[in-house]
Amino acid sequence: EIQHITKAALEALPPIGTTVTLELDWARRHKHMQMHTAMHLLGALIDAPVTGGQVGVDKSRLDFDIGDLQLDKGALTEQLNHMIVSGTDLRFEWVAEAVLDAQPDLVRTMSVAPPRGAGDIRMVRIPGIDYQPCGGTHVQSLSEISPLIVSKIENKGRQNRRVHLVFA
Repeated sequence: EIQHITKAALEALPPIGTTVTLELDWARRHKHMQMHTAMHLLGALIDAPVTGGQVGVDKSRLDFDIGDLQLDKGALTEQLNHMIVSGTDLRFEWVAEAVLDAQPDLVRTMSVAPPRGAGDIRMVRIPGIDYQPCGGTHVQSLSEISPLIVSKIENKGRQNRRVHLVFA
């Protein structure tokens, strides 16, 4: 079941029982799913808070507050692709907001907090790799992700690094 509810959408809803049609660009959607999931992998590899990011169809980026950590494009690329070929299946679950209150380190992003007030928070688990709140689109298995390259690491301040991902 897919739900996408906004205030504007509620005001313009068709009457209950109306047949509606959705057209989805699956190829584009699947690329976004691959990239978004790959960003979870990248975030798991770089042990630093995430300060920003952008998901694209063919390229994406994550920004990290890395402190003194040194990043290597080749090593990150190799590790990402090693994770992908593992074919690990993702798992999704809902937890009470109190779980995040008790374990605030589960939230890796500094600039975006999980939505609160609905009672439960959606969690994504990539066994042995990542576990965090996320409402984004994901593949079901890491084997669905096309090979990736860390194409660039930019210095965005004294401690901030921007890491770019592209499909190989």
